[in-house]
Amino acid sequence: MLEFAIGLVALVLLVLLAAAQTHLEAESDPRAGSLSLARALLLAGVAASWLVALAPQAPFALILAVFILAIWFIQQALGKLIGNRNPGKRLASWLDSFISRWSKLVEPIRLSAPQIVEDYEAELIESVEEFGERIVREVMVPRVDMEVVQADDSLERALAVFISSGFSRLPVIGEDVDDVVGILYLKDLARYMHQNPLQLSEVKASEASRPVLFTPESIPVAQLLQQMQRSGTQIAVVSDEYGGVAGIATIEDLLEELVGEISDEHDRETADIELVGSDLFRVNPRVTLDELSEHCELEIEDEDVDTVGGLLIKALGNLPKGGEVVSSSGLELTAERVDAKRGRILSVLVRKQEIND
Repeated sequence: MLEFAIGLVALVLLVLLAAAQTHLEAESDPRAGSLSLARALLLAGVAASWLVALAPQAPFALILAVFILAIWFIQQALGKLIGNRNPGKRLASWLDSFISRWSKLVEPIRLSAPQIVEDYEAELIESVEEFGERIVREVMVPRVDMEVVQADDSLERALAVFISSGFSRLPVIGEDVDDVVGILYLKDLARYMHQNPLQLSEVKASEASRPVLFTPESIPVAQLLQQMQRSGTQIAVVSDEYGGVAGIATIEDLLEELVGEISDEHDRETADIELVGSDLFRVNPRVTLDELSEHCELEIEDEDVDTVGGLLIKALGNLPKGGEVVSSSGLELTAERVDAKRGRILSVLVRKQEIND
């Protein structure tokens, strides 16, 4: 019958187009999408011709409708099979001029998807891959940079610390920093102020604090994020291997590992790595060795420390007092500014050393 002859010819053409499209998709050729439209129009044309020819013959129309579906599945399977082999490459080359003309013809009506991943998307994918490898020690705020409230302080005194620091959650400590007894929330202070302002001078910080989430510094960042989600908290106290407090980690610190720096109205706009002279950089001591390696185009690795400040202290052998100069990993490190009272490094000058033969 003429109808079946038309269907057979259409099947052959569809297989050829499917094979060519499969090869073009494997080569990431943007013209591949235009062949989908060509195949769909060809199949629709066959169906339309059958519908016109066999409209009065309902049983035959039903059979041919099933045959249409069979044609689609057969050409799809054979096209994939041929397109992934050498015949598919030769076929695509043979049909190249037709494909190019057809692609230009249907370009105005074809919906095209972006083929190139944007830079931000690529960076985000890379961050997600690195996120699973990070441990809490690499992203936490170290204990020397922690802002804390004493357990015996009144809420009035705690409010002053909140205002000066710009934080909304602060650890409450007992005898020393290693004795964290709770976490004080600024919104809890706001509730006390609303209910009875006199309570600010009467209630102690320890009485208004909430329970603490402790976490070891060696666990993956992704695991801590899951713990925070389950416990409904946004801050965790990080413990070192000896049971002392190594620092704190907030959910913002964890998310910044994925999407980059998140700034708010309390953050100071200061560069972590600032050029101050010829090959001389002023570096925040919390900058990681990975960041410094990328910036200085130098491979810096250390199994014991993760930050520039840690590298300086390790090379020096003790906490600096200010002005000390040491060499480590091909860098000259200078303790530029130091908070002697708190034993905290504020900034480090870094110069890449020249390698002499």
